[in-house]
Amino acid sequence: MKVCFDTSVLVAALLQQHPHHAVAFPRLRAVHEGRDQGMITAHALAELYATLTALPLKPRFSPADVQRLMSRSILPHFTVISLDSADYEQALNLAVDRQVTSGAIYDALHVVGARKMGCEQLLTLNLKHFRMLVPGDGLIVGP
Repeated sequence: MKVCFDTSVLVAALLQQHPHHAVAFPRLRAVHEGRDQGMITAHALAELYATLTALPLKPRFSPADVQRLMSRSILPHFTVISLDSADYEQALNLAVDRQVTSGAIYDALHVVGARKMGCEQLLTLNLKHFRMLVPGDGLIVGP
């Protein structure tokens, strides 16, 4: 199954101390084992790096730590979805049509990327935010 991962699920899957690790990790493992075809937008890569380097963990992840983690656990296992200017325009149109503001535009980018690649699921821990963009769309699911 083609599955697009939102950043929230990747963070939870990668961090054992995350409260949603137990539900997110099996989905990451399914990609690692080849049972699912993992997809991630290029934007999600940047979000993942930003999130992991900013977490108030002790000790903090250094940029090099995050790069190693992503190079080992994400990049070899996921197809990175590149978005072009038409995709960004589509995400903007989606956000305007649904009258969402602020960071919801980033969720729209994930939706556009998942649809572009024909994903059967877009996994997220932020169901409410995504469902405001695409209400009733079976694409959006929790891990």
